[in-house]
Amino acid sequence: MKIASLLWSAAATILLLLPPYYLLSAPNNGGQSGTVRTIKNYLKSAYAHDHKKAYRLISNRDRQIKSEDLYIQEKGPFSGFTLTVAGKLAEMIEVRPTGATESGATTKVKFDIKLPDASSLSALLLDWDQDKLNALPEPKQKEVLAAIDAQRRAGKLKFIEGEEELTLVKENGLWRVLFDWAAGLRVQYDAVVPKNDVIEATPLTRETSVHANELFTIAYRVRNTSQETVATRIAHRVEPQELREHLDLVECALLLPVKLKPGEDREFSSTYMVRGDLPDSSKQLKVTYDFKIER
Repeated sequence: MKIASLLWSAAATILLLLPPYYLLSAPNNGGQSGTVRTIKNYLKSAYAHDHKKAYRLISNRDRQIKSEDLYIQEKGPFSGFTLTVAGKLAEMIEVRPTGATESGATTKVKFDIKLPDASSLSALLLDWDQDKLNALPEPKQKEVLAAIDAQRRAGKLKFIEGEEELTLVKENGLWRVLFDWAAGLRVQYDAVVPKNDVIEATPLTRETSVHANELFTIAYRVRNTSQETVATRIAHRVEPQELREHLDLVECALLLPVKLKPGEDREFSSTYMVRGDLPDSSKQLKVTYDFKIER
């Protein structure tokens, strides 16, 4: 699966809205040191796209809103050598806390962050195409890792710097990242197919909850029920219509016609981001994929 370069946005805010990871068995001394330790591990795992482990640090109240399977599906985890490379880069992340504010059971921590610009390594890393990266033979994998080390030693590895803030909550003596999905925007998915029953299309998940500036992925299973090869594409509808301008389509596999062989069953995904200018009063929107048959 190819990871679009847009998923490696230079905006640190997008990175921070990816999931956290913390070694839950590690001792926590409380106070700011505990929150900072959590943040550092969170950022490293978020960057590495190791979302299965990441789910362990999400607050319990958020887990009640979004299951682990849904969370992993929405974020798109890395595996194999791709995960190894991303993890290596993640270890280079630097975090320096600049302030903390307590409010009841939660703590907001401000910090400066410096992280590798993964998009600047796209040429070396085959545009972050997981299939190609994971298929590299071991000698070639070692060459790639050595090239990253060489760039860093020579001071040629590019970094992104910024200031961010995260909210954490203490649960059972452990700090966890709080997304507060219950207060987020509820997004529902649906599909409309041609009346001639040539194809079937079903969203793998019917709804989720997200916040502004958060990347999330919608996946659909599409099946050609006919005895002939068909080409299909989608028209993308957002309701209420006035919220359409606040939902950015980052990547879609079905904007151009896709051919399906007789009886073929495939999954397609699209990545979105709710813009930061979403009206505060917005609580729900619906995304419908209207499947068309290309002649």
